[in-house]
Order: sequence, then C-alpha cells, then structure tokens
Amino acid sequence: MLRDRLRGELVEPSDPRFPQATQLQNTEYDAVRPHAVAYCASARDVVACVRHAREQGLRVHVRGNGHSMNGWSTGEGLVIDLSRMNHAVADGPLVRLGGGVQSLDALDALKTQHRQIVTGTFPTVSAGGFLTGGGLGWQTRGFGVGSDRIAAAQVVLADGRTVRCSSVEEPDLYWALRGGGGGSFGIVTEFEVRPIDAPTLTGFETLWAYEDAVDVLTAWQEWAVAGPEELGTSLVVLPGMFGPGGRPVVRVWGVHLGPAPRLALELDALAERAGAKPISRTVHPTGPYADVMHEALCGSQTVAQCHRTGSGPEARGHRHPYTRQSYRLTGRAATRAESAALLDAWDASLEEERSERYLLAIALGGAANRTARTETAYAHRDAQFLIGYQMACRDIAADPGAPARLTAWADRAGAALAPLACGSYINFPSSRVSEGWETDYFGENHARLLKVKQVYDPENVFRHAQSVGSGVRTTKAVS
Repeated sequence: MLRDRLRGELVEPSDPRFPQATQLQNTEYDAVRPHAVAYCASARDVVACVRHAREQGLRVHVRGNGHSMNGWSTGEGLVIDLSRMNHAVADGPLVRLGGGVQSLDALDALKTQHRQIVTGTFPTVSAGGFLTGGGLGWQTRGFGVGSDRIAAAQVVLADGRTVRCSSVEEPDLYWALRGGGGGSFGIVTEFEVRPIDAPTLTGFETLWAYEDAVDVLTAWQEWAVAGPEELGTSLVVLPGMFGPGGRPVVRVWGVHLGPAPRLALELDALAERAGAKPISRTVHPTGPYADVMHEALCGSQTVAQCHRTGSGPEARGHRHPYTRQSYRLTGRAATRAESAALLDAWDASLEEERSERYLLAIALGGAANRTARTETAYAHRDAQFLIGYQMACRDIAADPGAPARLTAWADRAGAALAPLACGSYINFPSSRVSEGWETDYFGENHARLLKVKQVYDPENVFRHAQSVGSGVRTTKAVS
C-alpha cells in the first residue's frame, strides 16, 4: 500500500479532505478528480509515489502549489504534491529551497538568515515550477532569471533513482532544468540557489487615468528599457470594477533596488515621457528586502493570511476564477500605434458588461539578457517584456456562454500580441496552444531538450500537454 510507504499523507476520494486536496489556484479545475493526492514529506516519499504510479499504471501529475494556468499539475492519475517540502535554509554561500516552498514563506524564513532570493510577483507560487520554467519577476533586470541562479538540484527520476545535478554532475539534466519547464524530466525535490545581494528595497505605485493609457503604456515601455537595472516594474490595465471611482485605470508599480532619491527622479521621468500627470503616486519607505516584497505581494496581510484560502485556518489569499489568457514575450518597446492596438484588444467597450479582464506587462531585459541563448534551456535572452491578457468569469454555471466568449477574446488578444512577439514563456502559457509551440517556448534549445528527455525519461512518465516531448497540441475546452 502506498499509504504505508509514505512519511507524508495520502488523501483518497473517500477522505473528507479530498475536495480541498484537489484544489489548484484556478477554480476551473475543482471538478478534476485525481486517483489520489500524495503529500510528500521527503524525496523518499516522491520515489515511493513514482514507483507506485508506474507499478499501477497511473499517470503522474507533479504539483508544487497548483499555479499551473492550464491545469498541468492535476489529472486523473496520482498527484504528487511537494507543498510540505517547504524549507528555505541558508547553507554557506548558497540557499537550499524545497521544491514546494512558496515565495512568501521563503522570503519570511530567509529574512532572519540574512539572505535574499529571486521570486516572482505572486506570493504563493512555489520554487519548483517557478525556477524550472525560468523564473521572471521584479529582480530579473538586476539579477537575471531565477533559473540562472540554480547551482544544483536534487531530482527524482522516472526510474526511481534520486540524483544531484550541477555543472559537473549530470550536466545535461542541470542544463535542461534551467528553463526547460517543470514536469518534463523528473521531480525536483530541492534546489541549491545563489542568493542575491539586495538588503533593502523601495516599493512604489502610480495610477493613471485610462484616457492616458496609450501614452502611459508607450512611455512605460520606453522608460523601462532605458531605465536602470535596479528598477523592477510592472504595468496593468484594470477595468472599472477595480479602478478608483469605478473607472478603468492603468497601474504602474514595482520595486527599486537603488537609493530612494533616484527612484523619485525615475518616476518624474516616466511622467514626462507620458506627457500626463498620474492620478496618484506613492513611494513607500525604503525597508528590508523581505518586508518590502511581502508588502508588495501581500499588502497588510500576515504570512499566514496571505496563503491561498482554505489552505490554513487564517488563509485569505484569493483563488483565480475561470480564466482564459494570451501571453507572449516581446523584444522591444511598442510604438504608440502598437500600444493603441494592444489597448484596442483589451477593449474598453466591455466596460458596459463589467467584464473582469486585464492587460499585464512585466519589464525584463537587463542582467537576464547577458547570458547566451544556449547556455541554459531558457532561450529568451532578447526579451524585454512579458505581456499578456486575462479574462475571467466568477460564476461559470450562471453564464453558459462565458467559455466561448472568453476564448474568443483571448484569441483576439493573442492576435494583437503576435506582431511584437519574440517567443513565449512556459510559466505563462496561453490558453490556446498554437502550432510550433515547442519553438515558441524553447527556441533552438528544443532539439537538445528532446535528447535530454530521451536519456532521463524515455518512457515519457513525466508529461503534460506542453511538456518536452509531449507533441500534444490542444486548447482549453470551450464548453
């Protein structure tokens, strides 16, 4: 019995905890019923699960904390959950991260150990998927993508072996895990990463009227490309339901690694480029890295409160509703005409329907682009931005036409992004899977990734709809 071989817990369909155990970040996948969910407490647990699944002919689904937008971390087989492998420990010049540790917990744990690490811009994303896919966020310009800072990893392979990979141990696997995406080559139970040197940060936020959106979006991209690498920033266009006074709004926010006076000058420069005055501008006090990142990701919530609702007695973090999305990487700032086209796809006319949607952009480049395209599996060394759209429906049962409507909107948004695109990011996949997605995600590295896959998982035990070697072209169901 698998249960008897685990130090962790096995939750089966007859268990009253099963509905909670099957939840991902997106509510859309609540209806999926796995064979069981195994909460692994150690690498030995993961080995037991892999061997059991193979003995029983079960599909393997690897889950860090369930943030796969397209539901790749669940299915009808055995879900191997790493969320209890959540340590974050300073170890000499490195930091050891459990494969399931969430960003907010790692930041909190490392704060007292005087270490800082690269994270994304959502608090409950786990290290496993984030790092293996590349790892983009506000530290990208200053410190590179997260996968660039992986020094070594412990990996459970499809044949039940546990190996350590680094530049000198299993070097091909080490290369593939740095940008080849999760769920393809093995299950990473622990990372050894090089920390970053960012003891303090300054957080900021500016809000702009939607009437200035074209100018602000154009100026923000030019500003981000030309600005210092110490500046980490995002832009989001929000509908009226989230804007002040019930009106749509453009939000520019992020963190600055340099001195506060320099940030003030940079924000002045943005306003000058845009030729418009923001509705508001807030520069928070400079503070310790972990505290500023926590406030940016969680606001006033405590660490316990910021976790996904249902995952703990104090947890209040929101879950994403039924969603369709289109995302691409772009290699330059858009012209004003191209920015206008991006905003046309966001579609201000949908305000009358109170449609929940946004246009999101994260500034990249900087240190991330000083690494050669083939040095790691993450090939997108010319990308300057990750840009995309999401549209959501809170009650799909009450709106049967929503799936088709949201899919059509996401397709239009994807068409608007296409002229600017230089690739796609595996951790932010579009709902619609296009022809040639392998090259889109991995560029010229795809051929080498296939060879690594053949060596380490020739029977394709670790797979999902867009894993290396899957060859599956699907789209999220429209109905």
